[in-house]
Amino acid sequence: MSPISLIGHCRELLELIFESPNRPADQTISRFFRDRRYLGARDRGFISDTVYSTLRGALRVRALCADLLERKSPDREARIQLAAELLRGGGEGEIRQLSIADIRDAARVTDQQAMELQQRLAAAQEMIANMEQPERSATEFSLPVWFASRMLAQFGQEEGQAVMASLNQQAPITLRCNRLKGDRDQLRKLLAERGIPSAPGMYSPDALLLERRMNANAIPEFKQGWFELQDEGSQMLSVLLDPHPNWKVFDACAGAGGKTLHLSAIMKGRGVVVAHDVNNRRLEEIRPRLRRNDTQNVRVMDHRAFLLQRQKLHGTFSAVVIDAPCSGTGTLRRNPGARLMLEEEMVERVARLQSEILDEYSELVEPNGLLMYATCSLLSQENEGQVEAFLGRRRGWVRQPISAPEGMVGADGCFRALPHRHRTDGFFAAVLRRVG
Repeated sequence: MSPISLIGHCRELLELIFESPNRPADQTISRFFRDRRYLGARDRGFISDTVYSTLRGALRVRALCADLLERKSPDREARIQLAAELLRGGGEGEIRQLSIADIRDAARVTDQQAMELQQRLAAAQEMIANMEQPERSATEFSLPVWFASRMLAQFGQEEGQAVMASLNQQAPITLRCNRLKGDRDQLRKLLAERGIPSAPGMYSPDALLLERRMNANAIPEFKQGWFELQDEGSQMLSVLLDPHPNWKVFDACAGAGGKTLHLSAIMKGRGVVVAHDVNNRRLEEIRPRLRRNDTQNVRVMDHRAFLLQRQKLHGTFSAVVIDAPCSGTGTLRRNPGARLMLEEEMVERVARLQSEILDEYSELVEPNGLLMYATCSLLSQENEGQVEAFLGRRRGWVRQPISAPEGMVGADGCFRALPHRHRTDGFFAAVLRRVG
């Protein structure tokens, strides 16, 4: 496909994303490709990379070019944002060699808009340098001002900027080997035989890092349940809990079941893992994954069934895992479109929900059992703040020591995977024990 046509597809996809900002960008992208099966793997890779890169810089462009977006509409924003990304030097190969006139025509911006964008981009460094904090960091790293302010307050000036810079990097493609099928060395060999090079992860014993993008659905090993796509930081949560084969584990916020499957595999397919979520539609996504992974010890429980059995379930589980709903700020490099919808008020709302979830599902833990609270957030309000508040209002709980790779457990005994330090998504976890 010609470079001009590829840019046209990028513009069309960006418009769909800006039309439905509350829908995760990866879902919109998947649907876009599903409806355009004529696009080859290389074309899809270019389109998705260009769109993600454009979304990473979208708030920066909004800050520097606010007047150009004054009469903002999804179509106008898609054109301006894409033109800014291409004029900035985004893309590769033939795209980098396009003339300004070609970029203008492909992105469908006017001569005046293209000229204005060029001028703003040329002066961007000086404009940002003249800003005060936290606006300076927010604009430089294309993040909301309130979020930049919190990162600087939590981590300090130097590390806070390193955290924010890391959120603009492309996330690695990480697989999790299914232990029920074999170990990761066996999987690595199978993938190598198909021309898919990989390297062992740095922290999780089940992680493989791919050197290039692939279509998992086209690989026999994926269809046979050998692996799932899962960030290494996310994998570490189940590894830290280390559930024993005879345990009974309740996964309270299972979603589509990524951690449920990992817990089951660590337990060698024995014991019981109950997958629960209040969103029944998401929970249904786990069923085909269970079949593909040959998982036998998982029981799916929808929220209605949970409410009917709640009293009987109290104090009956060896461990409860709460991977709580959160702001998702630790996954912004993987989901760059999410930064467009980040609002400080949303963090306040989700923090109240996290407290309620902790109080509700902690009741299921048996005496001397474990409670793991985890998020994919970078914000202390959602992480250690929740743990400290829970321990303050609930008696009979103590912190359980965590064994993790060096540098991943803080002085407070909590686990943290951070993109700028560990090259994973941002994850937090604390393990508590219910004392008799």
